[in-house]
Amino acid sequence: MAGMWKNGFVIAMAAEFSFAAYHRPISIRRKTRRWIIVSRCGPGSEFITIASAAGRVEPHADAPIGLAPINTAVGILLSQTAEDLTFLMVRQPPTHFPIAGAFLPTDGYCRIFESQGSFRLRSEGRHAHGARRPDSHVRSDLPDPAPNARRALGWHIEAVKHNWVGEFIS
Repeated sequence: MAGMWKNGFVIAMAAEFSFAAYHRPISIRRKTRRWIIVSRCGPGSEFITIASAAGRVEPHADAPIGLAPINTAVGILLSQTAEDLTFLMVRQPPTHFPIAGAFLPTDGYCRIFESQGSFRLRSEGRHAHGARRPDSHVRSDLPDPAPNARRALGWHIEAVKHNWVGEFIS
């Protein structure tokens, strides 16, 4: 796996999101399925981006042609083995690094691995953000949100790669 995914890629994955309370990330409140666009990029392929995208997720169907990033979380490479890649999610966007969609500050990790012949992603963490302006595509970090802050969430993501016309693997 590490050899094949060692360099950059852009892929689509069907993801199940489990959302939880910010201060109790184990306390799942709701689940939803959506597409994500995952990209390993950067000068040394040291970054991962995970962008939510619109579109109905069908279990065995290819990803829709027109997937586009909406909100994008970024991680930096933490470890790489023959079995998996692990990234530490970041609260501030990397400098001089273009991000498609609105940057979403996060705490957590992202692990990419192969299982049962499929490329998979598992990511867990939490985020708290607010728009700088109502029409803004930049989110600002809220380090310690109020206990009932509406946009503060814990999350768990389980995803599996699907074929996609926009896929790129270097």
